[in-house]
Amino acid sequence: MIVESLHLDSYRNIKDASLEFSEGFNFITGRNAQGKTNLLEAIHIFSLGRSFRTRRTPELVRFGSEHFFLRLIGRSDSGVGFRLEMGQERSGRTRLSVNGKQMKGISEIIGFMPSVIFTPRDVELSSGPPAVRRTYLDYTAAQVSPGFLADLKEYRHVLKQRNSLLRSAAAGGMLDETQLEVWDEALAGKGAAVVGGRIEMLGVIVERAREIFAEVLGRDDGLELEYRCSYDSEAGGEDSLRAALVAARESEKRRGYTLAGPHYDDVMMRIDGEEVRRYASQGRRRLLAVVLKLAQADVIMSRRGERPVVLLDDIFSELDAGVVSGVRNMLSDRYQSFITSPRGDDFPGDIPGAASYEVENGVFRGTESPSKAS
Repeated sequence: MIVESLHLDSYRNIKDASLEFSEGFNFITGRNAQGKTNLLEAIHIFSLGRSFRTRRTPELVRFGSEHFFLRLIGRSDSGVGFRLEMGQERSGRTRLSVNGKQMKGISEIIGFMPSVIFTPRDVELSSGPPAVRRTYLDYTAAQVSPGFLADLKEYRHVLKQRNSLLRSAAAGGMLDETQLEVWDEALAGKGAAVVGGRIEMLGVIVERAREIFAEVLGRDDGLELEYRCSYDSEAGGEDSLRAALVAARESEKRRGYTLAGPHYDDVMMRIDGEEVRRYASQGRRRLLAVVLKLAQADVIMSRRGERPVVLLDDIFSELDAGVVSGVRNMLSDRYQSFITSPRGDDFPGDIPGAASYEVENGVFRGTESPSKAS
């Protein structure tokens, strides 16, 4: 997909801005805390349905305002135009429309405009807690499979209901064993579906990530990604999860929450046989996170037949010049890209069709006129 323009009104520190973009590279530069990441967030919010940085709506509304408004105009790779609009009040009340038609809820827009975002925090993909890697897999699968997204939503709903029942029991209430068994069956079924979807998606991702590693570095570093199922080393499905729930029953009653399921799973990452989280340098961890994001973009493109918009926030930090050049070369003929950096000299001035903006205190100034890529 291509984002042609974006209008922002009272969003974060941006009072009012209307920007047009190149179909290729879009470079945004400026000192820290001036509005670079806010621009990427405003684009990405139309993919996720919410901010990737906060769940608190008041943080998104400019100081002194009561609401924000965003309008994104773009087109699909097949040439079909679209207009997305979102407004949110400080209270959290949201208005969302697609081509002028009001949507009933935020969830209706998820997956409409695929995008992939890298932020400095994404180095946690290789070194952070398991939840970060689970989210990465879930987001990728949800972008290409409505069935997986439905299973994941239902699993989270069942988990919430089951935890509520256990929490009541832990607080001294009576536990309805029959009702708990009903939730066990639902959790086992949806949990197995979520694990199956994640494993299938991980197999596709690792294949593409290995190719990207080799393309960027010029060599094969033996990347391995292994799904670690928390309740069954063989990831055996419903029966295994059902048995794990039964085995954990007494502990769950005391603690008040579910102790088995895919919400505890993880992905093991190795390069040249060594565990990344324990042995890799900070630069190598960052490179792996970038590679995983690029692999995510390629998987979305191949499965949906539609290119995602690629958003890269301060990607150049801690990467050597050769790697940066390799990443830029990969992006140049694949995706529309939005890349931020506090240093203007990170952006080469000889890229045809590139647009460049400098931002200061929420005000954007184009250093070149956006031009359409050929």
